[in-house]
Amino acid sequence: MKTNKNRAGFSMVEVLVASTILIVIVMMMAMLFQQTSVAWRTGLIRANGFMQLRSYIGAIQRDASAAIDAKNLPDELRYSDEKQSFQPGEISFYTLTGKEDERTLKFITHDTSGRRTERVMELSGAGQAANWAWKEKTPSQILNFLSKGSSSGDDPTISPSQFEFKWASGTEYDSKGQTVNNNNRLPLYISVGAEIVQRGTLYSVGAASAGPDMKWDTQDDIRTWVK
Repeated sequence: MKTNKNRAGFSMVEVLVASTILIVIVMMMAMLFQQTSVAWRTGLIRANGFMQLRSYIGAIQRDASAAIDAKNLPDELRYSDEKQSFQPGEISFYTLTGKEDERTLKFITHDTSGRRTERVMELSGAGQAANWAWKEKTPSQILNFLSKGSSSGDDPTISPSQFEFKWASGTEYDSKGQTVNNNNRLPLYISVGAEIVQRGTLYSVGAASAGPDMKWDTQDDIRTWVK
């Protein structure tokens, strides 16, 4: 009697080994994809946060570059007799912009909530009734997403903490000979402290196999997950 050594199909051990190798490969690919996806999303969120912060600082820089020292500004030209003021939570100063024959006087306020307020001195009326008066423009919220986030939780939160200043050494006096306090002096430069809080979601990734019997929902199933 001869024994038939040509068998069709695979043994249980061979199927189990192949299933195990397949699961390892799938899990390795899934983890690689997960890490790449998380790194890309994290970088994108960080870049978006820095872009928004640069926009906020850029708006302050544009206004500050046109600032004038208001210590010698006549009282009748001031907005409600307001002086220039530089505080940790808010800065207010006068700017002079435009062409040489069309200068525009403005009173600008920035605060650490991202709010920018602009008042402009404009000529109103005509003829002998014409006079110069301050007009307040609609305030703008540069960081309109501040502390709001988003429904997906992926937007960064930009939180400017305070303004810091550097003043020239020595004592300054106004046109009336009175000493000017530091917070009413035009600083040499202004720096902004800010914090960017970045949020994201991490996922655990796995794979699944029907097991050696190649049938789902049986005891030999090998399951993985994505959470």
